[in-house]
Amino acid sequence: MSRTSIRFSESAIQDGKFGTARVVGFAEREIQRVTGNAPVAEHDDFDAVTLHEPIAKRSVSFTVDGDPVPKGRPRASRTDTGVRMHTPKATKKYESKIRGAAAAAMFGGIPFGRPVSITVSIYLPIPESWSKARQTKARIGVICATNKPDADNVLKAIKDGMNGIVYEDDSQVIAMAVTKKYGVEPRVEVEAKEMDGEAA
Repeated sequence: MSRTSIRFSESAIQDGKFGTARVVGFAEREIQRVTGNAPVAEHDDFDAVTLHEPIAKRSVSFTVDGDPVPKGRPRASRTDTGVRMHTPKATKKYESKIRGAAAAAMFGGIPFGRPVSITVSIYLPIPESWSKARQTKARIGVICATNKPDADNVLKAIKDGMNGIVYEDDSQVIAMAVTKKYGVEPRVEVEAKEMDGEAA
């Protein structure tokens, strides 16, 4: 493998077209390539940094069966030492289900350390009290799931359940897509992906 001092644009490196590169001359801003690809003959526009080939982005997906449960508000109770906050049992139980499904999907992998995007599909149960015609409309999406629970409250429970398993902290989630609809089988489907860029 040959080493050659050449010049080419920052974007070319960032796009991963030319493999690993390292700036070797501060004044001249020369770049030393260690791959055999042809360089782009144009002036670079960045300071002395080490650039590496893009790390493969990971993704994970899982499904949690059963009625989606929103994140419940903590409840306060007085104790001898002051006020203690309690997470509702339904929330704890649901977040435990999320953790279990997420851990199984991660298959022992370490949590994502980069920015993360998540896509969540929430399927609510179709009320049994509805007529057959109304249930059919709900199943095919004519009737939208505008009733409780709120999508953002279910999302909160899902994000908290994934903490420390899929990602180090839910503050890493910078892009979210959430849909809520009726389904024959109530459930949530979750997909999480690492994104380009570095965590702050």
